[in-house]
Amino acid sequence: MPEHVKMRELYNLVSDWDPSKLLFSKNFGWDRWGLFGILADYVLYYTPGNIIEVGICETSIFLTQLGTKYNRKVYHNDLQHSVVENCKTIPEYFGPNSQTFTMPSDEFFKTVKFELPIALAFIDGDHLYEFAKRDFYNALKLLHPDGYIFLHDTLPPDVSWTGEGSCGTVYKLREEIESNPELEIFSFKKSAWDVGLSIVQKCNNRYTGE
Repeated sequence: MPEHVKMRELYNLVSDWDPSKLLFSKNFGWDRWGLFGILADYVLYYTPGNIIEVGICETSIFLTQLGTKYNRKVYHNDLQHSVVENCKTIPEYFGPNSQTFTMPSDEFFKTVKFELPIALAFIDGDHLYEFAKRDFYNALKLLHPDGYIFLHDTLPPDVSWTGEGSCGTVYKLREEIESNPELEIFSFKKSAWDVGLSIVQKCNNRYTGE
């Protein structure tokens, strides 16, 4: 069968692959925080606004790069002074758009003068339900209508992972959000250390058929 001219044109157009690199670690690819990096890039590509991170660690490296790529301010916060100071010993850990804070997350949301709106918030602080819930709803108040909140530790593999030093009880917040008709949530089982990464958005401007 001879080639269809239009199909050849379409194939050549689509298969001219973009050589630019995704925000992946060469060592880990999709594993660890690879999925988060790609999803966060998607959010910032389409959504104006800045970035909040509650819980400084490996994700800070990704958010620093994205803050530079999209020229967004990144507000990093962690309760542990040692964590923040240790990260600061590496010049590239935080970028020119980063601001770091060391305080309880309630105080962080209450006292910091955020430049609004917030396009992306990542919540990975205290893993107990009541703390994660407060962080989530504090971030939600600041969120751009098309912004997203990421939650970690939302799908613990079994009950042995629900201790405070592991995934805690963040899964209860996931279950609560899943039943909230004003919010959309999707949870990924793989990547993010395989303990659950949930992405949440407000239900805005959706056609309901009514």
